Amino acid sequence: MIKVEVCASSVKDCLIAQSEGASRIELVSASYLGGLTPTTTLLDMILESGVVVPIMAMVRPRGGGFCYSEIERNQMFREARELLKHGANGIVFGFLTEDGKIDWQATEKMIELCDKFGAESVFHRAFDCSKEPDYNIQRLIGLGCTRILTSGLGENAIRGSKLLKIFQEKYGKHIEILAGAGIDSKNVVRLLDKTSVNQIHGTFKEYENDPTTRGEEVSFAYTEQGDYEQVDPLELNKVVAIVRNYELEKIENKLEENNETI
Repeated sequence: MIKVEVCASSVKDCLIAQSEGASRIELVSASYLGGLTPTTTLLDMILESGVVVPIMAMVRPRGGGFCYSEIERNQMFREARELLKHGANGIVFGFLTEDGKIDWQATEKMIELCDKFGAESVFHRAFDCSKEPDYNIQRLIGLGCTRILTSGLGENAIRGSKLLKIFQEKYGKHIEILAGAGIDSKNVVRLLDKTSVNQIHGTFKEYENDPTTRGEEVSFAYTEQGDYEQVDPLELNKVVAIVRNYELEKIENKLEENNETI
């Protein structure tokens, strides 16, 4: 089954993700910055609300890149441990060095921490800013990393579809390739056809308005599209339905091919 992972940042987002058929949730704060570490209070409330879909918690201390100071790394490990104690099913993370290579010491330490809790380890799109992708995947496999969230090094998953296809074909049996960046109901079939990946990631968002975002001379808006974002149930429902129909068509085509062969 093709999995649909939803990037969520609130209890409401997670309830929508579950009700509309998402396979998995990536829990973040500050999604407009690419996602930062969510609070354990938020995770507690999500689990208390009855969400049973697996939750991968982002651990990222700030916006910008992924080259962290010793203090920031220590913060990330402490946050990861607390999120796992509170019930996260996995940790989403990424560490790079100043020269654009993966920080293997910190990466191995985070994977080992996830393993201690029986949780999944997910190297996020810091991968797309790193050098030597084939070497990186092979070493992540060797360390026992569960999954890589990647756009195939492209601006979005469609632009990176050529590499995504290569990653899936070469390494998909050894590590999960999660395609993400810019995926929506308009392009998901095209992406699946081009890459053969079996899991996708998206925000599937809409923008809401808050009447207190702007004063006469003050504005706290960060985009003209709206005041804050949340998962759009209609868009997510559409994506899940498209993916399920895509799967059924594939199965039917295989059955027809087998019948013709017989």
